[in-house]
Amino acid sequence: MHRCAVKDRNDAVLMMLYANGYGVPRDVDRAIGHACRVDSAPAELEGRLEHLQRMKGGQERKRFDLCDDITSGMMMGFCANIAEDAAGARRNEALARLGAAFPAAQQARYAALRKATDAFAQSVGGNETDLSGTARGAMSIGATAAVQDELLADLRAAEQGKLPPGTGAGFAAADKALNDAYRKVMALPADSEGRVAHTTVTKADIRTTQRAWITYRDAWSAFAQARYPGVPADAWKTRLTERRTAQLRTWLQ
Repeated sequence: MHRCAVKDRNDAVLMMLYANGYGVPRDVDRAIGHACRVDSAPAELEGRLEHLQRMKGGQERKRFDLCDDITSGMMMGFCANIAEDAAGARRNEALARLGAAFPAAQQARYAALRKATDAFAQSVGGNETDLSGTARGAMSIGATAAVQDELLADLRAAEQGKLPPGTGAGFAAADKALNDAYRKVMALPADSEGRVAHTTVTKADIRTTQRAWITYRDAWSAFAQARYPGVPADAWKTRLTERRTAQLRTWLQ
């Protein structure tokens, strides 16, 4: 890695290698030299240099990383992407392990649920997240990952027997609350391009995400009916509907 970083003149990688002593003798002074050549916001550079000075003085012993001292929105997105690559790989591995234990008769519904979750997550992150700030990359990644994390958490809980309560009447009430919230969001003032609340999100974006959510809700219900037949379908729909209502109500605050 050191040889490639030298060839590519990658000061960010060389900074981390020398700061941590990975594949080369630990040399914080050399790390500081490379840190000064990394393109950074002024506050970010200052924080990074102070961090390295603490390491040099022995006050800081944790592993040093380029993303430790970020202050700019652009770097937040860059670092969020790196973090999600690792977290996403672990999440997908966990979801695959769970799915491998399901009987063949449930595999198709599980695949449909994974596909619907992906579509809903991408719509939440890409369509229903405000992308106007410099931290838009991090915000989008975080919103997308949150949907996927929720799927994994729900499946793990269900496999441990922690299943949602619910009745037909409960779902009817939750569905009414959802429809009320959706109508109010669609009635919000918007600019000439349909954008609401001074964001990049349009009513069409929210409508697209709502449709993706309906597919996600129905896929969850179909899978759950096969996997957890003792729980009424309305119990799952109620849980998901209440969550979606909470998401929509954030536009009304």
